[in-house]
Amino acid sequence: LRGLQNAAHLNGCLAVCKGYDESKGRWLLMLESGEEKAVKNENVLQVLDPGTDIVLDKGAVLHVTVGRVSVFNQMEEEDRQYLLGDLEQLSSAHEVRAEVNCPDGWPQFSIVISGTPDSVKSARKELPALLKHYRLVISDSASSGAEASQPDEAAEEKEETVEVEGMTMKSMERRERPSRRR
Repeated sequence: LRGLQNAAHLNGCLAVCKGYDESKGRWLLMLESGEEKAVKNENVLQVLDPGTDIVLDKGAVLHVTVGRVSVFNQMEEEDRQYLLGDLEQLSSAHEVRAEVNCPDGWPQFSIVISGTPDSVKSARKELPALLKHYRLVISDSASSGAEASQPDEAAEEKEETVEVEGMTMKSMERRERPSRRR
């Protein structure tokens, strides 16, 4: 979150998108604390690098950013079904629940893993290998926003640096990235 005035203490917090409330014109978000907030679009940094983890409920819930929704939507239906089946197998092997999170209107999708904190960590370690089979690349280990969003030194973009509970995140202007080829 960024640019909040009435709840400035929440600037820099990470949150997970639950959906969009058209009647209010606000995104419905769940903060790391479990608190739910409705915020305007300009107060949300919508794009996180693949592999960025958002930890909720003291490690019992983990959202791992995977990539753009368009990449997921362009997957062949058969591949999507295999991915969902692989997530079911991951769930069974680690006694967690692993599922795709793809809220309407949000530009990215994530994998949500929930269970005991230890089982969530264990399942997270296997996620990069599982996703690689589908040409979805994320970091091998759980990463904080600071590790996942290293700035390009050659870029001449405006940055906003935010620190939350010892984690530093830098937001920059949106830039066009080449599409992934199959």
